[in-house]
Amino acid sequence: MTAHDVIAEGEGRFEAHEHRDVALGLARIADTIEHSGDLSSDQLWARLHATLGWLQRDLHPHLAWEDRWLYPELDGLAGTPWATKSARFEHRQIETLIAALEVDSARWLAHATPRRDTEVIAHLSAIRAVIAAHVEREERLLLPLLDETVSVPG
Repeated sequence: MTAHDVIAEGEGRFEAHEHRDVALGLARIADTIEHSGDLSSDQLWARLHATLGWLQRDLHPHLAWEDRWLYPELDGLAGTPWATKSARFEHRQIETLIAALEVDSARWLAHATPRRDTEVIAHLSAIRAVIAAHVEREERLLLPLLDETVSVPG
């Protein structure tokens, strides 16, 4: 099935469907950041654990799917592999941030302190900012290529 088929079959705007779960995950991270001052260390660690679960369970497969299927499709529509070079680079940045968060979270959990809590919030803020900017660029610059292929001749 091509991207054109997905859209033509009436599954709605591509980014609304594909990025809905990403937006929910980002909203949960934003909520953690916003309410971090009201959270105990135990509550913060529970939210960090939930965030790591979401990153591995939902976001990582989403990124892999985009790399394997969506980006080659977009490159084909654009007629150049350069169409998605920046987005692929951003995926590597996101994966690097996730890996660092996983490694650091084990260290933080072993020695929870107010300073470590601040480090957790800083890392979550960085991950959220990079993912949110990436999604916005995809929706503004790449995904319109899919919409252009659906125009019905009049």
